[in-house]
Amino acid sequence: MSRRMSPHRRHLRRNLGVGAGLATITLALAACSGGASGSAGDRPDDALRLAISSEMPTLDPQTVYQYEGNQVLTAVYEGLLSYSADSTDEIVPMLAKSYKISADGLTYTFALRDDVTFAGGRAMTAADVQASFERLAAPGVESQMAYMVAGVAKYQTPDDHTFVVKLKAPSSSFLSLVASPFGPKVIDSQVLEENKADNALEYLKTHTAGTGPYQLGSMTAGQEYDLTRRDDYWGSEPSFATVTVKVISDVATQLLQLEGGDLDIITGQPVATLQQFAKDADYQVEQFPTLQKANLHVKTSGTLSDVKLREALRDSIDRTTLVSQVWGDYAKVSGQMYPGGMVADGTATDTWQTAAGDLATLAKGKTITLGYIAGHTADQQASEALQAQWTDAGATVELVAVQGNDIYGLSGSLDTAPDLLFETAYPDSAHPDTWARLFWYSDLTKGNGALNYLAGGTPTADRYIDRGAAATNETVAEKAYGAAGDAIHDDVSYITLADIDDAFIMSKDLTGAGHWLPLSVTLDLRTLKRS
Repeated sequence: MSRRMSPHRRHLRRNLGVGAGLATITLALAACSGGASGSAGDRPDDALRLAISSEMPTLDPQTVYQYEGNQVLTAVYEGLLSYSADSTDEIVPMLAKSYKISADGLTYTFALRDDVTFAGGRAMTAADVQASFERLAAPGVESQMAYMVAGVAKYQTPDDHTFVVKLKAPSSSFLSLVASPFGPKVIDSQVLEENKADNALEYLKTHTAGTGPYQLGSMTAGQEYDLTRRDDYWGSEPSFATVTVKVISDVATQLLQLEGGDLDIITGQPVATLQQFAKDADYQVEQFPTLQKANLHVKTSGTLSDVKLREALRDSIDRTTLVSQVWGDYAKVSGQMYPGGMVADGTATDTWQTAAGDLATLAKGKTITLGYIAGHTADQQASEALQAQWTDAGATVELVAVQGNDIYGLSGSLDTAPDLLFETAYPDSAHPDTWARLFWYSDLTKGNGALNYLAGGTPTADRYIDRGAAATNETVAEKAYGAAGDAIHDDVSYITLADIDDAFIMSKDLTGAGHWLPLSVTLDLRTLKRS
């Protein structure tokens, strides 16, 4: 991004919607058929090559907050807990072998593994964990993930292998944030101490100091990262001795290099390309559930102040046709206000019978503006499809391209903001608070509603969200979050459209792909193998 987001506005990263027209992809495939440099036979079987579409400004795990960066960072850094690599919401041990939560929900005690070493050779202790958690909240670091530890009252390290976190108030989402792919990563405290003059910010730009199965071998800024397997890794040895992560922004170029044998895996491709490669015997398309959701923010003031008009707009959307046109078999029609699987089936439902109804009458004489993020091909395609449906139903809808960084200021300038904003996004964890509080909270203070771009929501929903966050009983929490979703549905300040899967095009000889539910476009390099 060209400018830094404010501290509370990075809890969810947008799905960048990188795409290319079918004509572009067709040209790329035609070029590949004429031959390409390199082939699969030119690389050893224990070497893996994949691509990301944007450069990381730094390798510091506590200041990088872009989803593609995690393809590198999850290979070299680890947290106390993790989401399971089978793309479910199960939380599993990582650097902590177990944990206990006090009855009042205020104290979390983590029993640490005693066989973990950093890339530099030092054994990990509780002091390293505490230093890492404290650095996450340090003012000089300005971490975009600092909110994850904002509720901590203090830390304790009774011994080298016990780490205790005491919260100021119960938080039903805390454990999910510790396990998040964007959660607190453990950094070698000796490295932090040796570079304390600037909180190790400069050193960690180009060096790694983690506990993961890989370490940085070399890098060429803006071009690639070369990772090497660690011989002293505490866990199972990964299959690949080296991993090259190339920075290639253009999806057509990624496609060329895949077919030329210079890449083993690509992602972020448009649906037409996925459908084509799913039929190709030389490749495979691996599809995983995620927490990505396509939505419409609705401005409940101005043109759409009448809830009946908002309902008529919603009810005239044919989501089945929309999903088929834009995402094909790589998405499902949304049925809940939350991302699929985040809350129990039947909770916070968002369904309607598609019908034009009174839209033409209610929208007569009005021009409704629909915003989408400039440069995001898939977002524009979805917005155009919605515009066509509403036009057929008798409404006048104009499309407005909004610059990516400008969406964060829309809530402060509602007079000039579009009436609706289309986006696809996903949360840091599988806990409903990391969705509801950021998108729906109507009181836009103290970090709440940071992604409520058009200032929707209701005080009633706010109260339910707070009740869910403070609950120490899972059933009570889910009931509260469900009620919050129902309130938002009734207010029609947020319209859900689709739950979107991740899709990777891979060489046919790769197996064992692991994937985290809360993290898009990233694979677990611990599990991947070549057959």
